[in-house]
Amino acid sequence: MFVPPKVIFLDIDGVMNNLCTPSEPERPGLAACLDPDNVAVLNQIVRATGAVVVLSSSWRLSLPLAELRASFAAAGCEAQVVGITPDVDGPRRGREIRAWLDAQPEPPTRYVAIDDQFDMPELPGRLVKTCRFHGLTTRELPQVLAQLAD
Repeated sequence: MFVPPKVIFLDIDGVMNNLCTPSEPERPGLAACLDPDNVAVLNQIVRATGAVVVLSSSWRLSLPLAELRASFAAAGCEAQVVGITPDVDGPRRGREIRAWLDAQPEPPTRYVAIDDQFDMPELPGRLVKTCRFHGLTTRELPQVLAQLAD
């Protein structure tokens, strides 16, 4: 599998939605849970950097990759969702991202993890934390763009 040079490891709850995200009954499943404002910020990042997304969210354990991709597309997300992190035992999120990176024949040159809950000592300097009350906003934009800059 070809790995693009820039990857965003993306959580969903608290990043692509927030505590105020209204349910969108006209959008099915996960798409109804993705906040348009948070999606717009991710779209800005993708347009500026060309990065792709690898989902690290626990949603990846209950939905097939094809459904995750379709949900992001239905919510207006422009990012290409290229994969999911593996499920590992123990304190997980950083270890799962590290396992995904280690499994690549040629790891990405630039990557960032965006999450609202987990600390990731396995990825020093690569975590951008969001506030679950707001999700991904323009406040995090400079830090994310710096992580993905050439």
